[in-house]
Amino acid sequence: MEISLPYGNGRLAFGVASERVAWVLEASERPGVSDVTEALRQALANPIDSPPLADLARGVRGEVVILVDDGTRATPQSVLLPVVLDELNRAGIADERIVLLIALGTHRPMTVEEQRSHLGPEVLSRVRVENLDAHNPAAFVDLGTTPTGVPIEVARRLCEAGLSLSVGNIVPHMYTGFSGGAKMVQPGACSARTTARTHLMAAPLVHRILGVAENPVRAELDAIGRRARLGFIINTVLNRHRQVVGIVAGDMVAAHRKGVALASEVYGVRVPEQPDIVVAGAHPADRDFWQGAKPLNTAAIAVRAGGEVILVIAAPEGIAPDHPYLREAGSLPAAEVEEAVRKGTCPDEVAAAACIAYELSRRKARVTFVSDGISADDARCLAAGHAQTVEEALEGAFSRLGRRARVGIMPEAAELLPIL
Repeated sequence: MEISLPYGNGRLAFGVASERVAWVLEASERPGVSDVTEALRQALANPIDSPPLADLARGVRGEVVILVDDGTRATPQSVLLPVVLDELNRAGIADERIVLLIALGTHRPMTVEEQRSHLGPEVLSRVRVENLDAHNPAAFVDLGTTPTGVPIEVARRLCEAGLSLSVGNIVPHMYTGFSGGAKMVQPGACSARTTARTHLMAAPLVHRILGVAENPVRAELDAIGRRARLGFIINTVLNRHRQVVGIVAGDMVAAHRKGVALASEVYGVRVPEQPDIVVAGAHPADRDFWQGAKPLNTAAIAVRAGGEVILVIAAPEGIAPDHPYLREAGSLPAAEVEEAVRKGTCPDEVAAAACIAYELSRRKARVTFVSDGISADDARCLAAGHAQTVEEALEGAFSRLGRRARVGIMPEAAELLPIL
């Protein structure tokens, strides 16, 4: 059986005996809307539990801040943002009063070329665009704590805005159940300290909260978003061809949950059996292993305990250039990482959360990387194997698990929601 996976800017093909294949799982083929611009205009005019955007913007003093995601996300920002800017213009908000804040969380800053590609040249020519710096204390405002004690440190630019809104996308997400909604504020527009607290809360739960809209971590995000006064959201849902199948707009929570219902239909896939081996393509979460942890988590949920996950990831930036602690501590037991956090000796608590979450997957199943960007030495630092090809990785797995081992294939595992 010939399988082709997205890999970097191209595709990677491999063969596997048909009788060994348990399933090939992909997101829904639900067709995209015929006119994205018109669908967005309708969503803005008929928002969920909110006045229309134009009504919210009319008479606003000061700046309007729009939170947008970075290039690791598939949101069609270059199509959406001109419509949003035009709507604000009609409400009396000139482009000079609008700032786009790239809600990076702890991701690296976007280059100008990356901004042009993701946001579109028209947008860059119209409004100011700024990268968030999660490690600059002066860039944040202390808004107290959530009921569970998470410190709320939100971007000063956002807090001082006359109106704030966000434009993003909804997919299943290991740390928050789903992306979208208040996730653009936390971790998007919060300090690294705030992000570390929510990620450490989520890390032990990532196999349980993927695809669960109402969970303790999402409750924290919603509380932080409300405290930060996020005024309006625009979230898309895409099919596996990156076509827009729906757009929700309006209240940060109510609109998000309606979008989640649609995303669950698009990305939810029933897993008829938990096979011995899962081959998971990481695209589009394949810039580095920091992103690749998402498809790995999905595959680890779907594989049987004691099985193997083969992660096919281009990873042109390696393991995690912004979080070297992931490489340093990626093979440690979670208990050791947690102890370092408790003692205050951990240099990067966001990466510590990633280590704890990763251990859940590698404790359940052996991990092998097929990657040009992650070397065999990198893999050893992550207590994982490495193979040059998928066929080589499969041969190793068959030799360990038996020639009759069953194989599941997720060509794009990053955005699937496996339903066991």
